[in-house]
Amino acid sequence: MRKFLLVVLAAVFPFFQGYSADKAPKTEKVKNVILIIGDGMGLAAAGSWMIDCDYAPTCFDRAQFVGYSKTYSASSRVTDSAASGTAMACGVKTDNGMLGQLPDGTHVPSLAVLAKEKGLSTGIVVTSHVCDATPSAFYAHVPKRGMSTEIINDMLAARLDVVAGGGRKYFTDPEKVPENLIDKAVREGFTYCSTPEEFGQTKETPILGLFSEGSYPMAIERETDFLKDAAMHTIDILDDNKKGFFAMIEGSHIDHAEHANNAGQLTFEMEEFDKLVNAAFDYADTHKGTLVVITADHETGGVTLLNAAKDSKSTTGIDVKFGTTGHSGIPVPVYAYGASAWKFGQVMENIEIFSRIKALLIKE
Repeated sequence: MRKFLLVVLAAVFPFFQGYSADKAPKTEKVKNVILIIGDGMGLAAAGSWMIDCDYAPTCFDRAQFVGYSKTYSASSRVTDSAASGTAMACGVKTDNGMLGQLPDGTHVPSLAVLAKEKGLSTGIVVTSHVCDATPSAFYAHVPKRGMSTEIINDMLAARLDVVAGGGRKYFTDPEKVPENLIDKAVREGFTYCSTPEEFGQTKETPILGLFSEGSYPMAIERETDFLKDAAMHTIDILDDNKKGFFAMIEGSHIDHAEHANNAGQLTFEMEEFDKLVNAAFDYADTHKGTLVVITADHETGGVTLLNAAKDSKSTTGIDVKFGTTGHSGIPVPVYAYGASAWKFGQVMENIEIFSRIKALLIKE
């Protein structure tokens, strides 16, 4: 019997794609990293999109390795986007509401800033506003996430190659800012773009793109693939640097749909997110040394997929339900594709996303 089992194992083993802790796959050289964050996107949100696609292959099916991230903050088992953004951007657990610093106020550098210091190109694209918590974690150091003027000044000081999204009012509201901060950015050498179309024709860095007064419109409100198009234009700009690049792209409105407990809006946001991720995977296929990591800062809405008489396709199936209008403590998935993707196929703390990317991209 033992001999028979050994023969069976010998036959099956070549097709087993896992790995043991003492013999991991070979580490590949990483030149470019695309970190994609689906704000609030838990496993159920990803699963709802798979169901909407009738289980046809989605971007999540293309992932080569899948892990889980624990999202609690230094002050709460249920994090906010500031603390979780800081964990992924800077590699430290901090209190809810804090950006780019420890609970004691000590400033910590982000992946974007560290990459820039090493001569790599850097870019941030979001569908929310550029002063929102997740993007701000990559360039700001403030004790309260609502300190938009201080966040903008930190952003300008960081001089990333591309920062694009919504949020024009945070730069220009005379009741909140002492001077027009768009004018300040232009004086300091930034190329300012006020529309996605203008941005799509611009490559002169550093670029500040502000395409709406507040957050950019949700996917259900428009007919364009804004997130994919803006992200891929940003990557095209960053790709000119032979040393490589770091890009963070956020599908911010997944979170907003879940806060509203709106399953219809969630579907539109997941569709746009799918197009973005597939485009990033396609880029990795044709650009050796590119690593794509997809995750969430936290889960929002307590999304569950329950049995229902009818679903959105009028067949017996699934009803998307929400347990809260806020965040939850549910761990979130981590999907990885490309160079050294295997390093993200485990259960990990969210701060490990920082440390693993840093070890691969930013050599000491």
